[in-house]
Amino acid sequence: MTSNIKVLLAVGLMIGLLIIGTAGYSLLEGYSFIDALYMTVITLGTVGYREVAPLSTMGKLFTIFLIISGIGTVAYAVTQVVEYFISTIVFRRRRMERTIATLTGHVIICGYGRIGQQVAARLKTRGVPFVIIERDEEVLETLDARGYLFVDGNATDDSSLQRAGIASASTIVATLPTNADNVYVTLSARNLHASIRIVARASDAASATKLQQAGADKVISPYEIGGRYIANAVMRPHVVNFMDVVGSSNDDTAQSLEIEELEVTPSSQYANRALRDTAIRSELNIIVLAVRTPEGEFEYNPSPDTILFPGCMLICIGIAAKLDRLAKQLGVTPI
Repeated sequence: MTSNIKVLLAVGLMIGLLIIGTAGYSLLEGYSFIDALYMTVITLGTVGYREVAPLSTMGKLFTIFLIISGIGTVAYAVTQVVEYFISTIVFRRRRMERTIATLTGHVIICGYGRIGQQVAARLKTRGVPFVIIERDEEVLETLDARGYLFVDGNATDDSSLQRAGIASASTIVATLPTNADNVYVTLSARNLHASIRIVARASDAASATKLQQAGADKVISPYEIGGRYIANAVMRPHVVNFMDVVGSSNDDTAQSLEIEELEVTPSSQYANRALRDTAIRSELNIIVLAVRTPEGEFEYNPSPDTILFPGCMLICIGIAAKLDRLAKQLGVTPI
């Protein structure tokens, strides 16, 4: 018998006892409906209130029957409800674990603080799969309510990283509150997945150096970025306003302006073709800002004769929906 059926059975028994009790007191003692229902509830609840009126012998025997039946039924109902909620939580967690196990090329976010929240929101907007590692119970409830995939654990533990699917992940983002924890996550991630891309948060230059030495591919200092942004807002306000438009979140995400990086795959229809022979500019109205060659060299403002070899990375700007179309033509998923 499933948990749902057991809960329904328990509720049915409780309702049945209420009906039997109300009918019994009405027939045996001549109580009104309200008085009979009241007697039934206080009897089943064993609260010890005085009866509406002195009971007859049959009324007393009926009350004994209700008390004995009520104790057993209430105990059964409470047990089934508790079991239902526990099994539901366990089932949801196991289903989430199975979903995480099927992910490939996803992003792991270590910590759901202020920075982790922004990363998760941005990835969700762009449809990029991700898993959050968090151990704060209140935060886990928030993640559950938002439908995010998460692992209840410490991101500095190898077991938590493995449960988050680090072996098949493409990127891990270390946004824990302390530099030491981020360094530890970086070391563990590099040890568990040698080729994974690691993006880590640092609060100062010394920590940034340690994170790079630990194996981080990209180190971000929020304070440095914030200071640079403020300085640019003072010196180049129009540039900053334009960059605010690029990638800004709005209600119509598909029509937002984005800067994207897209790789040319061997199976792409544009592989080994000149930039002028593609529909990137003419049909999609996408501007290619730069091309990164397979050797790692950047060609800024590429000429129309630039050949798009497999492995080239295109740095483009355009409408998000059209960038997604270009990604499909290139055979890749935009991030």
